[in-house]
Amino acid sequence: MSYLHLIFTCLFVAFAKCEYENNVCPTYIDYINIRNNTDCWYNFAAVDKVPDIIKKSGYPFIEYKVQTRDGYILTVFRIPSVNKKKPAVFMLHGVQSSAGIFVGLGRSSLAFLLSDAGYDVWLGNYRGTEYSEGHTHLNASMREYWDYGVDEIALIDVPLMLRLVTHHSGYRGKIIYVGHSLGTTAAMMYASEFPMEARKTVQLFVWISPAYKLTHMRSPYRVVFPLFRTALRFSNHLNLVQVISRGYSSRLTRPTCLASPALMLLCLNVLNLFLGPFTEISPETIPVLLNQLPSGTSFKTLTYLSEAVKGNFKKFDYGGRNMMKYGTEEPPEYDVSKIDIPVILAYSAHDWATSKDDAMELYMTLSNHVRYGRIEINKLNFNHFDFLFGKNSRRLVAEPLIKMIEKFQIEKKRKF
Repeated sequence: MSYLHLIFTCLFVAFAKCEYENNVCPTYIDYINIRNNTDCWYNFAAVDKVPDIIKKSGYPFIEYKVQTRDGYILTVFRIPSVNKKKPAVFMLHGVQSSAGIFVGLGRSSLAFLLSDAGYDVWLGNYRGTEYSEGHTHLNASMREYWDYGVDEIALIDVPLMLRLVTHHSGYRGKIIYVGHSLGTTAAMMYASEFPMEARKTVQLFVWISPAYKLTHMRSPYRVVFPLFRTALRFSNHLNLVQVISRGYSSRLTRPTCLASPALMLLCLNVLNLFLGPFTEISPETIPVLLNQLPSGTSFKTLTYLSEAVKGNFKKFDYGGRNMMKYGTEEPPEYDVSKIDIPVILAYSAHDWATSKDDAMELYMTLSNHVRYGRIEINKLNFNHFDFLFGKNSRRLVAEPLIKMIEKFQIEKKRKF
């Protein structure tokens, strides 16, 4: 970050402390008297949308809209760089989140650190999420709007957003793709289905908390995943609109979870039953996290989890319609051994959602020549979201990843 950016940020924070009410505190006890507590302060990332978070953090900002072939309007955010020697970095979030997960920790956020390192940073938002709820003729109150799954995200949204990045920053060379959780799933499916196209577009995959086959998932929530398919059939049969969009969910979760310190802890613990019981997410970060989550998705997308915990990594199962859809009675598997792009994995030994064992199974399934590197976090209190919201995420994740990316760039230049 330049000195001007730093000065701007410091002035804004100082102004915000005077102008706005406190909204974050360093301990849960401090939240009891947050308004008059001098230990608490105002953090715009706890209330603002991604565009304002980027601009108020002192970074340049551009917003793009792009339409999919089936009518969804996707929004992609850009933090442009004047360094034309560095390639574009495309970042994609996981399920029920948005691009906001990459900018929530201020200057320690992965997106800003990549920008500081000179990269042209692009933040994708796939269909149905807070920033990509638009459609040419449908809206979120219609059942038909939610008739999409991971296949559509991976095979329609991802290549479209990558083409957008290439169109506007093609002079920088091929893209570095950074994904978290379902953002990695979409990358695997895309590069397995379109290996030649992916090879021409992407130079490096960075997969954080990779979500492949989830047979070793430790979360007790795995017992309810089969119910997602039942819920999908139920909603379709009764012609019900899904009530898991950003608008419905955030109006319920945010005011409830921030009502008291006890409820904040309760919400965090409920979430951590999926992510992992121990976390480095600090009390002052909880309002930021809840400002970004949940961000909307479909039941059809969530059915991926019901298949993944059974060891499947395949296209959506339409039952009796599979023959018409795929030409086979069973849905085709995505073959990740077809991926022909170098991969860096970052995973935690205490992530209950995407476990170390599952990450290693993925790594060994990849072709030997694409296994570029791994980062393993062995800390007990480091779960699925600590990669992006943990107090030590910069030191443990972001900085080592950027060093590996820089090393890859140097080796690539030497090779060619």
